[in-house]
Amino acid sequence: MSQGVVDATIARIREHALRHGLESVNIVFHGGEPLLAGENFFRYFVEAANTRLRPSVRPHFLMQTNATLLSCRWLELFAELGINFGISLDGTPEAHDANRVDHQGRGSYQKVEEAIRLITSSDRSLHNLARPVLTVINLESDPLDVYRHLRGLGFKGADFHLPDGTHDAPAPGLVDGGTDTPYADWLIAIFNEWFDQADGSFRIRLFENIIGLIFGVELSTDNIGGRKSNCIVIETDGGMEPIDALKACAEGITKVGLNVVNNEIDDAYEIPLFRLYLGGADVLCDTCKSCPIGKVCGGGYLPHRYSSANGFDNPSIYCRDLMKLISHIQERVLDTLPPKVRADMQLATLSELQGAPAR
Repeated sequence: MSQGVVDATIARIREHALRHGLESVNIVFHGGEPLLAGENFFRYFVEAANTRLRPSVRPHFLMQTNATLLSCRWLELFAELGINFGISLDGTPEAHDANRVDHQGRGSYQKVEEAIRLITSSDRSLHNLARPVLTVINLESDPLDVYRHLRGLGFKGADFHLPDGTHDAPAPGLVDGGTDTPYADWLIAIFNEWFDQADGSFRIRLFENIIGLIFGVELSTDNIGGRKSNCIVIETDGGMEPIDALKACAEGITKVGLNVVNNEIDDAYEIPLFRLYLGGADVLCDTCKSCPIGKVCGGGYLPHRYSSANGFDNPSIYCRDLMKLISHIQERVLDTLPPKVRADMQLATLSELQGAPAR
């Protein structure tokens, strides 16, 4: 990203925030691998954003990195600039190296582990910049091995992600129209151990969000809960696009013809694909709108609803998995409440509502 595009991006952020009365914004450096941009890029971007946005708008800086380039120098820069960062790590060495490889096909786990040791051995203020680890589920791995491994590395928590896929190209282990629930089964094994441990020092955002949503708390993200999204992607050339995971749906689908050099951020709201992504539960298919767990599931992640036949007017390819996972969590959580509390709050499990025996 050139300095000209950086300047235009910051100008559009300021313009948009002031117009809509936003007192703060999150600026997330993503990729690809953002560290390839180099130290000077981040120093320029953060200093320019702080100068041009403050005091009217407070920018918060975050980064997602694969950590293969992370060094003491990078960590010192994060601390200096106030950049919070998350690391992508798919669990055990075997699970991680199955997909996260370099150009020679070599696994990257060892480099990531070295970076983690740098973080955990640093002073506390730097350690506090590290966010929960991002883990993409690999069904070939043992879920409890993955969970225990991540805890053992010293992370504060984990954010488990379902692999991207569509009805045309389902994720590994899924058959469109099938009846198996491999991803729910994988996650339920972790949930049971995590829930039984009742240890608040290790947080799992997916589980915490589902629990909150069961009780009516708005804790949703763009992949669960159905709350309207407020994220926009600025590509290196300044192109404005909806979330990058939509690229898994069809070639060029995110190229909508907008650019921060020529367009205001508000222009995105006139683009149908943006409206779909930003619309949350308002744009679900009829099946999802009538679903008994719809307010918790929110239809799942928009890219996972896509088919070439119906566009995004489908349930998620993970519909069965989400139903099973949410129902299981609901039953486990409600079982911990006294009957009077459940009655006063009018809380019932899905199986109770459907007149079926609890699992």
